[in-house]
Amino acid sequence: METELIFTQFQSLYSEKGLPDLGNQFVKDGIIDPVLYCQQSKRILFIAKEHNYREQHDYVNNHADYREWIKSVMYLGFANRLGEWAYGILNDFPEDIDQVSHDDKHTALKSVAFINVKKASGTATANPHLIGKYILESRDLLRQQIEAIAPTVIVCCFRYDDYINHLFDHNLVRAESNAYSVGKWNGIDIINFWHPSSRKSKQFLYDQLRLAVKATRKPLPVK
Repeated sequence: METELIFTQFQSLYSEKGLPDLGNQFVKDGIIDPVLYCQQSKRILFIAKEHNYREQHDYVNNHADYREWIKSVMYLGFANRLGEWAYGILNDFPEDIDQVSHDDKHTALKSVAFINVKKASGTATANPHLIGKYILESRDLLRQQIEAIAPTVIVCCFRYDDYINHLFDHNLVRAESNAYSVGKWNGIDIINFWHPSSRKSKQFLYDQLRLAVKATRKPLPVK
């Protein structure tokens, strides 16, 4: 299971490498609620790029920590969408997600892990080159964090697969629809998908994620 030491290591590495944005708010992440997480038959890790830091919204007693924020409240489109996706994966995607209560979706979200590949916060629009640089420079630590979280399924919210190649040295198989990619890393199912703040319709994203999860259960082409 993960420890707090990893965040000190990230900060030291950012400083040692002189990475851009290292002076920005550092935001912790990881398993939201370890008790709930360990109770799940599917241990889900969502991976995104960076935190869009907005001081007026950050968020719970000034703790710059996704674990504290998500445990306390689920709001903004980003968190609500992740709650829908988490509930879908954990409950085999019930047809009408709108019939699921806010509290049940919040419980589902508290039952997963969430990390950003860049812990130094950014803005609403991520710089692709900078995100890639952070992944390459801190890949060993990111992999350590992922291994400590010990997920059975990883949902990367990168949309395109370049970051997957940087992080895992692995090529995924892209669906014919171009809606998602799937693969495995160290025996863990990996899905690369849209970001939860995508402007695609809620139902479209939910249905495509259902198909992506289903696709991970099929044999992948041998290359």
